[in-house]
Amino acid sequence: MKSNIGLVLEGGGFRGCYTAGALKWLSDNNIYIKYSVSISATTAYAFCYAAERIEEMKYVSTVGIKDKGVIGIRPLLNEGGLMGMGYLQEKYFAPFYKEALDYLKQTDREVEIGLFNMDKEVLEYYGKNDFDERGDYIKASCVLPLAGKMTEINGQRFLDGGIRTMISIERSLATGHDKNLVIITKDEGYIRKPNGFILDKILKLVYRKFPTMLANIDNRVDSFYHELGMVQDLEKQGKALLIRPSKDCGVTRLSGSYEQLEELFNLGYQDMEDRREDLYKFFEIE
Repeated sequence: MKSNIGLVLEGGGFRGCYTAGALKWLSDNNIYIKYSVSISATTAYAFCYAAERIEEMKYVSTVGIKDKGVIGIRPLLNEGGLMGMGYLQEKYFAPFYKEALDYLKQTDREVEIGLFNMDKEVLEYYGKNDFDERGDYIKASCVLPLAGKMTEINGQRFLDGGIRTMISIERSLATGHDKNLVIITKDEGYIRKPNGFILDKILKLVYRKFPTMLANIDNRVDSFYHELGMVQDLEKQGKALLIRPSKDCGVTRLSGSYEQLEELFNLGYQDMEDRREDLYKFFEIE
């Protein structure tokens, strides 16, 4: 794979299983893009893809995230938030994470993930050589505001990088990747809306000491459409290929049945298969 090609993954919570399905298609066709940049839930899947842990990726994205210890009352009692990312980390990632990281570091593949540094109130990117042996960077990148506690790493507190960016196309371009496969988790009919009145008030109360972070949240709708617009413009120039769900399977950011998740995972795989000719042309594969 040419070194100027990047893989850009949007987040999306439970919807990330679509991306996992798309990444499985790449792996099944022995297509490994050397550079990826991802946000939120898809950081874990980008890691699994680059480290060739495809079965673990599918299991986490379609089964693990529905575990009662991951979302709901149990994590609220055990971890103080609606999402039990510590539980997910220990039960589903710890068994293979260290070995996978060691393997990844031996390859020429780079996996960059975006985190929001709450102490500096800025978006930061970390790569495989920054990753710790527990997987705390990946864990931190998946913790949504209000849904879980900040993750402290080396004295700094972090939350989901989606606070600042959802489609990190600018990061990929800035790191020298002028052609990008971009996979997003929202179908064409999706309309991103601002937070509701009550949620907005709660956010402003809980994070009142972080004004820049709140300003970024207020700007999320504009940021999403700006980034999506960039990708669409690049696609017209032949410098990007956008993959998105061809239909709505009923999965939301934090909800979806096992059947819906499996359907969305399979849709990600099938949408890639349906675009095989476009993908091979984009990658210049004979």
